[in-house]
Amino acid sequence: MQVSINIQDDLYKQFVESGVDMQTKFNEYLLTLLNKKDNYLSSKQFQEDKIYFNDALSEIENGNDKILSQKEYDEEMNEFMKAL
Repeated sequence: MQVSINIQDDLYKQFVESGVDMQTKFNEYLLTLLNKKDNYLSSKQFQEDKIYFNDALSEIENGNDKILSQKEYDEEMNEFMKAL
């Protein structure tokens, strides 16, 4: 598979002049991103976050809580920031 990316001219020139193997570095970077995603998905934090958001969704669906409108959210955030 071939992918195209845009690199600023001056940055590209620096890479070429440095002799860095861009393909290898790009592949290493992509693997790092995948590992971070996989690490989070298998982490305790992910499990805790999943429970938190599922509970929040259940509260909304059951009518025990409501979603704020943008205006309500902005007003509450403004009040919160004033209280800091």
